[in-house]
Amino acid sequence: MTQFVALSAPHSTQRITSLTRREAFEYLNGDGRPWWGRLNEVVFLQSLYDLDALGSTNSRFRTAREEITQHRIRNENDWPDDWVFSYPNFRISDGTDDDFLAFLARFVHPETQPDGDHSSRHVEQLNRILGPDGWALRPFEYLSGRPIYTPAAVQATEPLVALPLGDDDAGKLDLVLGQTYGLLDREGEDAARDLVRMSVLTLRHDGGFFHPMAGNSWTDATYEAVLTVPSVLLPSFTATITDTIWARLQTVLARLQRADIQSLVVDGDPGPLPSVSEDWRDQAAEHDAPMSRRLRILLPTTEFNVTEQDFSDLEIRGEDFPYFYDTRKARLITDFLLDDRPRVATLCQVTLINKDSVLSPRIKLWKKDKTKAAKTALFETIPGTETSHVVKALVDIKDAHENFWKVINFLQGCSGMEFPESSRRLVVDDEAELVRLLAGQERTTLLEAVKSVIGGGLTEEDIRLISNRKAQLQRFHSEPFPS
Repeated sequence: MTQFVALSAPHSTQRITSLTRREAFEYLNGDGRPWWGRLNEVVFLQSLYDLDALGSTNSRFRTAREEITQHRIRNENDWPDDWVFSYPNFRISDGTDDDFLAFLARFVHPETQPDGDHSSRHVEQLNRILGPDGWALRPFEYLSGRPIYTPAAVQATEPLVALPLGDDDAGKLDLVLGQTYGLLDREGEDAARDLVRMSVLTLRHDGGFFHPMAGNSWTDATYEAVLTVPSVLLPSFTATITDTIWARLQTVLARLQRADIQSLVVDGDPGPLPSVSEDWRDQAAEHDAPMSRRLRILLPTTEFNVTEQDFSDLEIRGEDFPYFYDTRKARLITDFLLDDRPRVATLCQVTLINKDSVLSPRIKLWKKDKTKAAKTALFETIPGTETSHVVKALVDIKDAHENFWKVINFLQGCSGMEFPESSRRLVVDDEAELVRLLAGQERTTLLEAVKSVIGGGLTEEDIRLISNRKAQLQRFHSEPFPS
């Protein structure tokens, strides 16, 4: 398509999206007939634009008529046939809805189309394209018995899925899922909507599995809809959530004449299987590290790199089973990468617990041995928490403590997050023990600790006055009384 330099900014108010316009242009180009029909281009366009008053895009020509005539007639079409869609002075692709619809109405006009059958087929297809944006072409008068169409605002239709819907129509099934997403979004079902966004829809025979009694609609020929999701999200698909999704999905499928789909199943995606060669046994004998270690990088990561990524990209989603979601990379987050080295990575796993609509974080620190990821690891049960945790190693995060506290500060800044109050307090028998415990701590750390005990009113000036008073008292007790 010829590219022109735009002369001004596009109109600000549009109901018809660029996606709809592009699909309409592709239909007109792919029909095999010229968009100007039985007219020529100048005659077609002069009914829509004042070609003599409209300037050209080239300084060699005074008007649009001169420019079009030169490139499409005198130079034997040195512009491609679809030049009109990107010609900036017509604004068909980025102008008002009226400009775009007027062009389509002219395209199906009886003076343009050679016969009524072609015109009606064009109208049917264009209305299918325009429907989601709330427009259609409707007849408003007749010329020699043939309808003249005009644009009319209509109730917006659902997303486009051509009938029939086959079992393996992956592209159409994705649109069906998008349609379900739209219904959930419109009805305020946010939790179900977000889970649908992370799912893939397929259809499969249920084999009459759900046919336990006579009189129901399940047979050997019926299907089930399958949502495949990351395995970590399976607990989020409660019975309520699944029923909510199925109710909207079933509505969409019924409109597409797939009443044979009788149920919804949610499956976990274990990730891609490794690719192996026919001599994999010999390779396994030669190399200690199995191929799965090399293929590990192909698995979708749920790690958030604290040193490189922005916490503002994270959202908390889900209600019964809340989780962190990276909006920039569209992925679930389970672990925060605190320190990444060639052989070992330090991570902080944060699990959110919903307690009476208040989120409480559960934190586990662990180290990943990147050199022995595929070997059998030793596990140890460490009791003493609400539930025993199986860990690979006890972790000293002294090299990553700053990044660890970045995660803690982020959690503390989350709205609606609850942190447990201190349930244990260190009690010392004498001042010497307390001094021993506090020795070596920074002044700022000590000040914050004292503030947390006696309240937030203590200042550096207060500390200085107390210190001076203590020194004065010591001097008072050591000096003899005057005689």
